[in-house]
Amino acid sequence: MTDHDRVTVSCPAGRITGLSDGEITRFHSIPYSVIPGPFEDARRIGRTQDVDATRYRPDTIALSIVTPTGARELSDLPVVVYIHGGRFENGTHGDRRADGAPNARDGIITVHVGYRTKLPGFARFHDDEPDRFRGIDDCQLGLEWVQRNIESFGGDPTNVTLVGQSAGATVALWLARRDHFRGAFRRLIAMSPCFPRESFERRKGSLRAALGRPVTRESLTQLAEDKPDLLRRGYNRFRTIHGLDMALGPTGFDGAELSDMPMLLTCTRDEHYAMPAGQKVDARGWGPAFVRLLARRMGVRGPVDRYLQAAREMDASRLMGRLIGDAANRRWVSQAGDEVPGPVWVAEFVEKDGPALHCAEISPMFGLAGEEAAAVRQLFLDFVHGREPDWAEYDQSTGRVVSIFGLTANSVGLAHDPLRMVREAFSPH
Repeated sequence: MTDHDRVTVSCPAGRITGLSDGEITRFHSIPYSVIPGPFEDARRIGRTQDVDATRYRPDTIALSIVTPTGARELSDLPVVVYIHGGRFENGTHGDRRADGAPNARDGIITVHVGYRTKLPGFARFHDDEPDRFRGIDDCQLGLEWVQRNIESFGGDPTNVTLVGQSAGATVALWLARRDHFRGAFRRLIAMSPCFPRESFERRKGSLRAALGRPVTRESLTQLAEDKPDLLRRGYNRFRTIHGLDMALGPTGFDGAELSDMPMLLTCTRDEHYAMPAGQKVDARGWGPAFVRLLARRMGVRGPVDRYLQAAREMDASRLMGRLIGDAANRRWVSQAGDEVPGPVWVAEFVEKDGPALHCAEISPMFGLAGEEAAAVRQLFLDFVHGREPDWAEYDQSTGRVVSIFGLTANSVGLAHDPLRMVREAFSPH
């Protein structure tokens, strides 16, 4: 490492040193909060004299920044803040599928925000405020850090696009609620959002049984400090109990509660075809029986036979795989599209030869998939630069138009109401 490789930025948070390859500068694992204990609310970090951001530290709750090396204060570059997925259980601020290098080459600054997952981030206690979660509040503090400091890295704090995938999309939508939104971003991309079907309060008894301890802040803190293996094993038992759903995460989604801002909602056509349990059921020809058995437990409210017929028309060989993906992700895209108050566009990703799976869209959106995904990448770039998609907004009056993007065929088409089957099956109304 030479002095030329090191780049130091002075900002309100302190002097932050990263590494440049001459084209792109990376600042790794910058602390943005103080966390007094694993189950305590985080608070804003004060100024630190010097921050060594030359090394990625995945075990920390931190953020990373990727900039063009030539970016300077007042460059006013667009900013993307990315929130990773991982079922509210996994992931860090270093998701390489969403690496910021292509964005930097296109004159965009990328910030990855990490947050607490599992019980530290999403268990709730009797004195927690309604609808608040420590993991999501972590991201709120990360966004506030960006607002105070990103201008020193060359970013425009008034031109931030919040991007999330899977659980990260859920966090992004939650941060857009009017009771959470603080003006830290001006548009939002939510890729395959997911919400648990039951609240933590309804599942608290099963967690208590799995841990063999009371579910209190004091009890879980003591377990984390004295018997972390017991806490880990107990959580694994808890998530197994709720194996047909995500064990944790915010519930009670209502798109009408969101702030009025441009939103791009996306899903993949076949989301969870790769889930082993669904693959096993479908491979043995048990799909129809298991869909009938599990549909109500997985959130289907409309006629099960109607949903089953629509699923057969899409792919008769993967009925259980389709139910898993529709219940986990596609239903929320449909609901959000119908409910959010601001302008909203919906896109669906497909594959030419085979299923379009959950997470397959991340790298194409972030410019890591080559020319075969140029249309997907252009969609991302246009939206980040504030240019509206060139198809109709998702609205009942326009036939709920959805743009269909090929992830590897570089194709684009339009479809009217392709999410009808999930709307009719899962609609809360």
